[in-house]
Amino acid sequence: MNPTSADVRDLAERLTDATRHDDVDTLAALLASIVDRNAVLAEFYEPVLAKFVVDVARTLRYRFGEEDADNVFTVDLMDGQENPVVIDELDPALRAVLRAVLAQLNGDDDDARFQLSLVEADPEPLSRLDALWHVLLWSVVFED
Repeated sequence: MNPTSADVRDLAERLTDATRHDDVDTLAALLASIVDRNAVLAEFYEPVLAKFVVDVARTLRYRFGEEDADNVFTVDLMDGQENPVVIDELDPALRAVLRAVLAQLNGDDDDARFQLSLVEADPEPLSRLDALWHVLLWSVVFED
C-alpha cells in the first residue's frame, strides 16, 4: 500500500483527535500500527511524521511571524527544573525530529527530509515512538 496525502492527513487527524480527547486506547492502537515496522500502517510512519513536522513549523511561524525573511529560528532546551539541556544529549531520534522542525522553520526542506530519514532509520522502536509522540504533542499543544 502506498499512502496518499489524503490517507496521511486522515491518519494524522485520527492521531490528533485521539490525543486531544485523551483516547488512550485508540492512540495506543494507532501508534503501534504505525511505529512497528511489520504493522499494517508501517509505511505511514515517515509521511505522518513529516506532516506533523510541517504542521508544527507552520504554527510556530504563524505565531512568531514572518515579518523579516532573514529570521533564523533556534531552540533552547530545558529540563523540568529549567536547567539547560545540550541537544546532543537527546536520544538520536528525538534530536533528529527536533532538528527536522528547525530545518522546516528555517526553510531547509532538504535537511528536514534528511533528519526525518534518520528517525525512520532508527532501529529502536521506542525511539521512533518517542519521536512521533513528541511531534504529535507539539502539534496539538502549539495549535491550541
